[in-house]
Amino acid sequence: MDTEADLDQNRLSEVVSDILKCEGFFMEHIHVFRSECLLSEKIAKDLFGITEIKCGSMMAEGSHILGSDMDIMHVSPGIIAVNGDCNFFDEKMHILKEEMDKCLPGYTRLLVHRLNPKSHFLPDIQTIIKKDGNSLYLSSEEYLKIFKNVRTKSWTFPYANANFYSHGPCTTASIYNLKGISFNIEYDMTCGIKCHSWPVAATEWLHRPRLMGWPSIDIVEKIASFPVHVMPVGDPKSEISSMQWRFAFSYAERELIWNFSDIQFQSYILLKSIFKGKIEALSPNELSGYQMKTLLFWISEEYGVKIFTKENLLHCLEICFDRLKHHISHSSLPHYILRDRNLLEAKLDMKTRNRIVDEITKILADIFVSIFECRHIVLRSSKYLNAYKGSKTQFISRVMTPLVFGLMKCPKTVTLQIFLESFKVCTGITFLTNNFEELRTLIEEIHSGKNFSVDILPYMLKTAKLFAGIQLGMMFYEDSIDDKAPEQINILLGAADLAFKMGTDLDEFSGKLYFATFALSNNKIDCALSILFPIMCNTKPFIYSGWCSKKKVLQFSNNEIHYIDYDTIDEKVSNCNDIVFPKTVVHFVPEPIKYELFLQQCTKQWQFCLYHPVVYAFFLMFEITRKINGPMIVQNEILGKLSTFIEDCKGGYERHRAYNLLGSCYYKCGRKDEAIDIYCRSLQEQSDNKNVAIYHLCILLLEKITSKTSVLYSRTQ
Repeated sequence: MDTEADLDQNRLSEVVSDILKCEGFFMEHIHVFRSECLLSEKIAKDLFGITEIKCGSMMAEGSHILGSDMDIMHVSPGIIAVNGDCNFFDEKMHILKEEMDKCLPGYTRLLVHRLNPKSHFLPDIQTIIKKDGNSLYLSSEEYLKIFKNVRTKSWTFPYANANFYSHGPCTTASIYNLKGISFNIEYDMTCGIKCHSWPVAATEWLHRPRLMGWPSIDIVEKIASFPVHVMPVGDPKSEISSMQWRFAFSYAERELIWNFSDIQFQSYILLKSIFKGKIEALSPNELSGYQMKTLLFWISEEYGVKIFTKENLLHCLEICFDRLKHHISHSSLPHYILRDRNLLEAKLDMKTRNRIVDEITKILADIFVSIFECRHIVLRSSKYLNAYKGSKTQFISRVMTPLVFGLMKCPKTVTLQIFLESFKVCTGITFLTNNFEELRTLIEEIHSGKNFSVDILPYMLKTAKLFAGIQLGMMFYEDSIDDKAPEQINILLGAADLAFKMGTDLDEFSGKLYFATFALSNNKIDCALSILFPIMCNTKPFIYSGWCSKKKVLQFSNNEIHYIDYDTIDEKVSNCNDIVFPKTVVHFVPEPIKYELFLQQCTKQWQFCLYHPVVYAFFLMFEITRKINGPMIVQNEILGKLSTFIEDCKGGYERHRAYNLLGSCYYKCGRKDEAIDIYCRSLQEQSDNKNVAIYHLCILLLEKITSKTSVLYSRTQ
């Protein structure tokens, strides 16, 4: 029978679990990130021939705790590593053989077996081959140097600055001065070479007896179908480290995380948070969050999922730290898949081990207090845990009612994340240049459901399909501008019209704005007005899921925009994305945006520019009103609303482009002094030659100088 202390511990565990759920740490929420990873990777492969693997805390796991980073592996094309007895052949592949002699478990050398001149592998492979005796090997050290050089030179991110450094196989971009974020974000990039099959040593994991049923047979079979990779990093203690490569099981490990239960995942989050808050600093170069993940994999396999219950969360965490103490004491933590690889091999001297063991003992003295002391790491908001003032019983009483309301918001958290991640997928599609066939194939495959994981959310698939259709519509329009026969032009415009009409179902109204733009570009003003007017009159409350503003829930009503508290809405909300124009669609867009896109092409900026849908809606209404010679008072009223809304968009990205739109409107109205003022404000947002405002200002000032010179000249006659 449970003692009173046990019951208190159980209740405290349930409260901590609920707090974590209110912060988004539950699997339904994490599966949204899974969906984005799977879909964006599929799009990158199908449209651009790029194989990339999103992994790590922020990208794949959604665990946005302090110190988390974004990890991505770029898989090199045109090259493959095979087992020593494999007879694999591909005339477009460089083929390397894994040779594990002189290597610790988990590492291999790559013996050059067959080089093929038709391979797409870059760089020139001859520059990274090293000789050892009579054999040739691929140098991990040289390959990593080239990868780092390419990544740092090709890095483009318009919204922040970045410093670069290397650690292990990763080139890390430390992103700073990011709007709305006070801390740096680490973006880890690494490269990998695909293995033809799993290494022999890893097949033990596939057939390992699992008495407690975790992971399940189905998950093991699924993981067995995933490729393994080698990364360019060797054993630092080895004399041949520069020619060694380390096996990586990125697909397998993230799949295991994605199949955690809520409490397994919460245990993982708390384990990492306390580790980062209390242990990592004791030996930052030898300890890592990856070791904590490995630890939880082992405990999950040993105990099974049944131990991971809500009332048992704190006890599970105690098991983890007790086991960690054992591993630290013995300097031994086996890799979860390659059991013979010791993640603590030759690490942690005796003094450091003792310090870590002492710290773990303190953590275990009161696991809840340790969570409380590390709350700044795990929680975006500490409002619940801040209610703890020393008495756990009183703490439980204080947070019970707020938690009830917090848990009621969890479905809204999932909905919001689905919208945000869906838009992220869309921005990946815009990097496509004029390549109709791949985009058409993508749309057809999404429509048919072929070749897409069942783990991708239907809403995300639908959004990707409709957004891809809009991109296709813009391409059709651009293609119609070239010298073509009238019949061909009509066919292209008809195809564009169909694509834009389908795209109107993208969201609440941003899809409709593309259609209105298409109508305006064909001088169909009445059609554009018929699309835009109902939007301005009334929309559902919509979640804004773009990047141009921090304010998330809005609604058009009677030509006014209203801000709404998401937590107070009971009705179903819609969604609205940013307007995204690739830099290649200069004929399709309105005149002020042509300048933006031309400048992007000239200065080799990012592939697109963004506009808040409300900003763009007001701009289109101004354009239509001006084209139909609407009263100046109406035009000025629209510009007043546009100006007010732009001022409200503080903290978002691309605000300078919104100012530039407003400046062009003032210029067209003859309000040149106000246009100059607005362009100056734009330069305060982004003050370099990549902001088209500087060129508009030059034109305006030249006009002023010219007009004054003309007046002066006329007076001297």
